[in-house]
Amino acid sequence: MAEKLRSILKRTSWSLVLKAVIFGVAWWALPWWLFLLVALYLYFVPITGAYKVSVPFFVLLLITLLQGQDVISAVIFGAVFYFIILVKDLIIINRRTTHEILMLVLSYLLIRGFFLHVGGSFGWRSLLDSAVAAFAVSVLVASFIKNFSVADALVPATANSREARSFRRMLGGMVFLLMWQLLIIGLFLPLNFLYQSAVVFLLAVVLMDLVPQYIFGELSRRKALATGIVLFALLIIVLASARWVL
Repeated sequence: MAEKLRSILKRTSWSLVLKAVIFGVAWWALPWWLFLLVALYLYFVPITGAYKVSVPFFVLLLITLLQGQDVISAVIFGAVFYFIILVKDLIIINRRTTHEILMLVLSYLLIRGFFLHVGGSFGWRSLLDSAVAAFAVSVLVASFIKNFSVADALVPATANSREARSFRRMLGGMVFLLMWQLLIIGLFLPLNFLYQSAVVFLLAVVLMDLVPQYIFGELSRRKALATGIVLFALLIIVLASARWVL
């Protein structure tokens, strides 16, 4: 029985790898509208469990629309899609860790896409357009973070469903406001889009990690100090290696 179960899991894993490869190759080789049809088929067939990670899947589709076609991006998109369908098909047991990985990767790709398309043409006349674009990116980041199981993992076991929903709304609102402000501030940094993305992403990761722990009183001085030291060191490395455009 155990050997049969391992055989089934092995076949399932290889079938998902094939789906991910097709996803990446289709994005690289096909027009986007045709790739969209292929991606929808790969994700929704079979449809079981599709609602679980539908938000990150559609965020990934949006990112593929904004990104120019190249081999490296195709590999990255295929890998992200692979993790998404692993969660969808219940292959991964520790789904919280996978959710967090997806959250970080998709957040970075959205932030990078924002600075790639907005940062280079930013000026005072386009401030309103930049604010609207930052608003849209912040809504997307907050939406799939709120719908991941992070909230369920942090809500105490004694909390009822109403408290869990309230926490999701509060967490989503806080992430949205913080992300919107960080994106606007990042536009004023005299750096290219890669370094702007790195700085804002590092700050966003720390905020998304510490804020929920602070809300439930789980944030210790040691955790805050360690996170602050790591963030400071990474920011120094990023800023020291950047070419400042003054």
